[in-house]
Amino acid sequence: MSQILDTHTFIWFIEGDNQISRNATSTIESASAKNFVSIASIWEIAIKLSLGKLQLKKPFKEIYTLLQLNNFEILPVTFDDTLIVSTLPFHHRDPFTEYL
Repeated sequence: MSQILDTHTFIWFIEGDNQISRNATSTIESASAKNFVSIASIWEIAIKLSLGKLQLKKPFKEIYTLLQLNNFEILPVTFDDTLIVSTLPFHHRDPFTEYL
């Protein structure tokens, strides 16, 4: 099964936070799971850390190692992705600073 983790789920998983359900953890850890994290989530984490809106248990520079250890694949943001975003309704100013 392929799945993309949103920013919260990714953080909860790598931090061992109890806000992630056992079912979600089992699904992510399943041998048949193919897990993805968007580079936009990694970017969002970096922004939140720099604004003081997020603290991690481990240094940010270790996220890449955690991605590799857990067999997560990073999904890029492409120009085609931005073309789609440019056609979506405007709901908020900046999705990276509104949440978390």
